[in-house]
Amino acid sequence: MVDVLVRKDYSAQDVQLADLKRVEFRRNRYTSGSAHLDDMIALQKALILCDSHARKFKPRAARYELHPAENMRTVVGNCDVCKMMGPGVLFLPQSQAADERKKREQYLRCLEYSTIVSS
Repeated sequence: MVDVLVRKDYSAQDVQLADLKRVEFRRNRYTSGSAHLDDMIALQKALILCDSHARKFKPRAARYELHPAENMRTVVGNCDVCKMMGPGVLFLPQSQAADERKKREQYLRCLEYSTIVSS
């Protein structure tokens, strides 16, 4: 059992809600990797998959896509299926990927306008 320090102004309901959010992503020993992957897809969370599982994953069918930024497509972390630590491929839900694409376009637009220097 883990004891958690709680601020004084938290009610019992706030503590219970925080505890539920904490265990939302905890896997038990009976949860298979594919079941955990299905849960992550249903919750629309970002996925990190090792190379072997990334080849088997069909992002279009699950409404996922690679991260729009090229430097964020390969990350180091635990695979969401096999829990192996190492380089993996980052997949985002299409809604989050669209937001990231907009951020990147806005950054490039700001970068373009910031290089103009008037004499």
